[in-house]
This record gives sequence, structure tokens and C-alpha cells, in this order.
Amino acid sequence: MKNNDSTLFKGAAWYYSHFRRGYPPAFFDHIIKSFNLNHNSRVLDLGTGTGQIAIPLAKNIKEVVAVDPDQEMLEEGKNQAKKEKVENIAWTQATAEDFSDSLGPFNVTTMGTSFHWMKQDEVLKKIYNITEKDGGIVIVSNTTSIYRNQKNDEWKNIVRSIIEKYLGEKRRAGKAYFKEPQDRFEDIIKRSDFSDFTTFTEVYMQEWTIDQILGFLSSTSFAARRLFGEHIQGFENDLRAELLRLDSLGVFNEEVTLEAFLAWKRS
Repeated sequence: MKNNDSTLFKGAAWYYSHFRRGYPPAFFDHIIKSFNLNHNSRVLDLGTGTGQIAIPLAKNIKEVVAVDPDQEMLEEGKNQAKKEKVENIAWTQATAEDFSDSLGPFNVTTMGTSFHWMKQDEVLKKIYNITEKDGGIVIVSNTTSIYRNQKNDEWKNIVRSIIEKYLGEKRRAGKAYFKEPQDRFEDIIKRSDFSDFTTFTEVYMQEWTIDQILGFLSSTSFAARRLFGEHIQGFENDLRAELLRLDSLGVFNEEVTLEAFLAWKRS
């Protein structure tokens, strides 16, 4: 699946950098150890967004090339990297399908909850060709979204129902509608040239306030503020009121499961 809506995350970059949860230290430790990354290593981060993987990882290696089709995302990423005094990231505007092979070679390519937007088999083939021997890929799967409420959290059900009240029952993806990938990420990776497939899982708790939930929604392709038009205030008021009915303090807990798929190039 490739989404051709160039405005998919228009207006979302600031919210993305401030309200997306990022990744726990154990995730980065596992990547570094699994691929023996060091200060001579180069990493390609496809669909980098505002650098939630690129910035922390860059502190431990020689260089990250951070690729995203959205210039607003890249500019916000640059701002966040500057705040953290990280200077070894090359911010590059391109799609996962169209980035230049000349950017390589790389030890690892990471894709943090971005792989579902791509032409997956095509992208993995392209990555394989610019990956160093014994390098590989890391693909993160989002198992805790509003639309995959596996724990049946009541606050998530409320959020989804209010979104559907204003935007309809079909999940939005910018101006279009979201299409679930036909194949599991595991199966796509296993039919690629990469081998030694493994899974990394980290479970932890996250606390959300209503303002944080609203900020997160503003960072998404399915509930960006622009999608609501003149009804944005009504949406936010309704959501706030319904969540306060559930919890008068407006504080909610989520058990987060981070799942990442790793595979290697062995020849």
C-alpha cells in the first residue's frame, strides 16, 4: 500500500513531535546490540516523521539519514534535533520508494510505524540492495492504536465514537480512507531476501491526560484538526465532556505494547 496523498499529515508536525509517545530506551538498546552498531555505523530511517527514532539513535552512531515525504515533518525534526544538540542527521525529503540509492550503504534501516504506508515488497528489495552484510531492518508495528483496541480500553472506545460522530465510521487517511495492509508484516519480511527474522517486544504503562489525547489525535492522519473544519471546537468539546464523564480527573492509563520486527542481510 502506498498513500499518494501528499498532505496526509499536513499541519500535524508540531503535534507529532510533542504528543507522539516515542520509543523506550530498551528498544534502542536492543537495536544497537542486535546489529552491533557503533560510532562508525550509518542508519537509514524511512518515514522518519519528526525523528522519534532518528534523534535518539543518532547519539550512538556515526550518521542517520532521515527520509520523509513531508517537508513540515522534516523541519520540525530539525528543530527537535537542534534542541537536543544532535547534528549528525541528514534530513531528506523523499518517499520510501523514491529515495536515492546513492545515500547508501547502510548498516540498518528503521521504519517506525510507517511501513504500512509503503509499497512494502518494493521498498524491502530496494533497502536490501543498499544494506551492508550482517546489517538489516527494524520495522515497528503499532499494536495499541485507537482502531486496534485489543485491551478494550473504555476511553479509547469513547475517542473512536466521537471521531466517527464527526468524520464517519470509515477511518480517514488524510483526504482519503485508510486501507488495511493485506499481508502481515511478518509474512512480507519473510518472503523478502532478509533472513533470521526475530521479534522484539516491550510492554510498559503510559498515562494520558485529555490534553495529551487531543494533541495526539492532532498528530494523526485520521483525526487531524483540518479534517474537522469548522467543527473542530465542537469535536474537542464533545470529546472532553465524554472523557470527563468516564473519569472526573481526566486521566487515563494505557498498557502499551511495542512490537518491532528485525531481520538481517547475511550475504
